[in-house]
Amino acid sequence: MIYSHDIENCLSAGIGAGGLGEAAFAAALDRLRPSLERLKAARAEGSMAHLGLPGRTDDLAEIARVAAALGANADIIVLGTGGSSLGGATLAALGRDVSAPRLHFLDNIDPDGFDGALARLDPARTGALIVSKSGTTAETLAQALILLPWMEKGGTPGARAFALSDPAKPGAQPTPLARLAARYGLAMLDHDAAIGGRFAALTNVGLIPAAVVGLDPAAIRKGAAAALAMSLDAADPARSPACTGAALAFALSRENGVSQSVLLPYIDRLAPFGLWYRQLWAESLGKAGQGTTPIAARGTVDQHSQLQLWLDGPADKMFTLILGEVAGTGGRLDAALAGGIGLEYLDGRTMGDLLAAEQEATAETLIRSGRPTRIMRIARANGETMGALMMHFMLETILAADLFGVDPFDQPAVEDGKRLARARLAAMKGAAR
Repeated sequence: MIYSHDIENCLSAGIGAGGLGEAAFAAALDRLRPSLERLKAARAEGSMAHLGLPGRTDDLAEIARVAAALGANADIIVLGTGGSSLGGATLAALGRDVSAPRLHFLDNIDPDGFDGALARLDPARTGALIVSKSGTTAETLAQALILLPWMEKGGTPGARAFALSDPAKPGAQPTPLARLAARYGLAMLDHDAAIGGRFAALTNVGLIPAAVVGLDPAAIRKGAAAALAMSLDAADPARSPACTGAALAFALSRENGVSQSVLLPYIDRLAPFGLWYRQLWAESLGKAGQGTTPIAARGTVDQHSQLQLWLDGPADKMFTLILGEVAGTGGRLDAALAGGIGLEYLDGRTMGDLLAAEQEATAETLIRSGRPTRIMRIARANGETMGALMMHFMLETILAADLFGVDPFDQPAVEDGKRLARARLAAMKGAAR
């Protein structure tokens, strides 16, 4: 197994009153039987694009070609916001190729941060990937309107930059991004029209940045295929990791008042994964008064900043710890030096030994305090593992949406905010006159 999924200490049998009762858990799982069958049928029929991604190979050659073209630069700027950025940033964080270009995910429109990033780069040695599913994302287009003229100082941007957006619809007017790409000679890449941004990490949106830093897109999808099989090949929801995770989140919310879900990886390269998960869960489930609040945390940092609240504050959180096999790894601490300053318990230990002890201790402390604690263990932080974790949480989110009674693929409240922002810009323009 690429990852393990231990839910024992989310149940009352494991942690007492803070856990979910067996009857409530069984009822939530039973409600997922038709959902599991629906997903199995969709996979067999090819009617849900998300489930076909792990087996897809027709786009790998283009992903490799674009990654190679971008890889000829010293730096690469990725423009996009939300799902257009977080999936790629999550996968790229796993890269270990020191000769690979530096990737800069500029996903905010703070002028100080954006201008500061450009000031540190050479326009002649910088490539770009501009991602907007709709081709109309105001933040990304504003960034591109500054980035492309800046890149032009170092030569024609078309040789070093790509735009990624939904395919043009027959008879429709070109989107602003398509027109901008034509103006600067950028090749247009097709976003999968059937897949929303926050579910797009396993498409070219996430796999191009991954390939740039030396990850194998096929291996990432192989991991996703393994996770898909673990959950959808199960004969019963109780044997499906995605089903059990969704049932826990829903039933703990309904029965125990658990309104927050903390994701706590103990591996630095998985820190961006917490941010990816946060958007996926929040934007997919937070509708019509439903859902729970996702919290992205990181061990051991948050042991020192939030653990007090988690243990002794409101009992309104479910915890998912992602633990690595780190014992014996990293630099070994000098025994004489450690002992000489009163740290005998560190004599001859590695940094990985300390991390292993702390991650297990945090899990034990949460469990002893009666906090619902799910533990996921991984052997390696690589592309295959991340593909599996991403697919697991995509499935868990889709299944949880069925329980909460919401559509995981829309975002009506976000669209209202976009309309208001455009109205304010129009009002600012009128006032300037």
